[in-house]
Amino acid sequence: MTQKSIPITTVTFDQPIHPGQLRKIRGAIIESVMSFKPIFETANVATEVFHNHLEKVAVPALPEEVETPQTGADRYYHYPLIQYQVRHKKAGITGIERGAQALQLWLSLVGDEITADGKTLSLTVHEHQHSHWTPTLLDEVTTYRINKWLPFNPKNYDLWRSTTRLTEKVKILDKLIWGHLFHLAEGLNIHLNKEVLQVYVSTIDMQTFKDCYNIKKLALDISFCTNLNLPGEIGLGQGATIGFGKVQKITNKRRS
Repeated sequence: MTQKSIPITTVTFDQPIHPGQLRKIRGAIIESVMSFKPIFETANVATEVFHNHLEKVAVPALPEEVETPQTGADRYYHYPLIQYQVRHKKAGITGIERGAQALQLWLSLVGDEITADGKTLSLTVHEHQHSHWTPTLLDEVTTYRINKWLPFNPKNYDLWRSTTRLTEKVKILDKLIWGHLFHLAEGLNIHLNKEVLQVYVSTIDMQTFKDCYNIKKLALDISFCTNLNLPGEIGLGQGATIGFGKVQKITNKRRS
C-alpha cells in the first residue's frame, strides 16, 4: 500500500460543550476562518477544509452486493480533513493532512475567544497534540470502537430494515465499514490493497436515532476489527465533521 506520513493535529479547548452545540461552534469557527481568508490565500492554505460543504450526504464506495445510487455533485462528499468533536465534555477539533496545516494557521491568528450564537466561547487550549500517521496493513487485526456511527444512505437503510437475520445485518455492516475505510483512503490518497485489507464487525453495542443536520438517522455504536492501523479520534461515515463516527482503539488490559 501507499507509504506516506500524514500529519494530524488535535486540539481540545477548555470550553465545555455538549454534542448538540457542535454545529454552532463549527459555524463560528468557519466564520472566524473566513475573516482571515486573505491570509490563508497568501499562505496558499485552503479554507474550504473547514466547511467541506458536500460532506452532509455521504455515499461510501461499496462492493456490488450493496448497491448505492450513482454518485454526483449532490450525492458525494470529500473525506473531512477538519473534524469538530467533543472530548471529555470539552470542545475539540482535529485537522488531518492539509487540515492539520490549516488548523495550525487558524490557531496562530484567532486569539483567545470567538462568538457563537451570541455567546463568547473560550479558545484557551486544554491540550494540543501534533503527530504523524503512517497507514499500514498489519499482519494482525486490531479492535476499534466507533461511536454514533451513521452508516446508512436511504437505500442501505431500507435494506437494513427489511433484513431480519442478524447474521445478514452484520454482513451489511461489514460492507459499509469496508466502504468507509476506502473512502478515508481515497480522501487521503492512500492506496489500499483489497486483497490484503481485513475488516469486519465484531459487536453491535447500541442502536439509537440521532439528529444529524436536522434529520433523524439511525446511529450505531459498534466494535470492528481491521488490520489497517487507524489513528484515534478520527471520524468515519456521515456526520464525521460534527462528531459522529468517532473511532477509538480498544486496548485490552492484562490482569496482574
